[in-house]
Amino acid sequence: CLCITTATTIPNNITMGKFSEYVLFVDNISSVTPTRDVDKEAGWYGRVRDIVKDHKLRCALVEYDRADDAKYAWRKMDGTIMDGRKWKVDWATKEDFKLFGWKWTEDDYSPARSRSRSRSAVRSPPTNESPRSD
Repeated sequence: CLCITTATTIPNNITMGKFSEYVLFVDNISSVTPTRDVDKEAGWYGRVRDIVKDHKLRCALVEYDRADDAKYAWRKMDGTIMDGRKWKVDWATKEDFKLFGWKWTEDDYSPARSRSRSRSAVRSPPTNESPRSD
């Protein structure tokens, strides 16, 4: 995940820099709520790149492809009630990444965000070259 290194102000006067720009930490998820339901809810606000839920701790990390989608989801998902629990949604921190075994790459800028652990296949950027030679 790409984590912003310069300060950027977002709604509610939170300054980015110690927080991920693409990953949200969702707390107070019911133990009976399956990951697919968290994924479905998060998907209403943008394309979800990856999601992982800790059933014991009742929390999840949700990574979006676009920072704007993460901001929108952050505003809209906070306070969501599902399976009798009211979610608390915040920006993921370095400690949250450690909790889930994700690598914090705050100082590494790369347009193709990546981390050490992912369920999805690594995607190569599209090229304009044809695979056949004429």
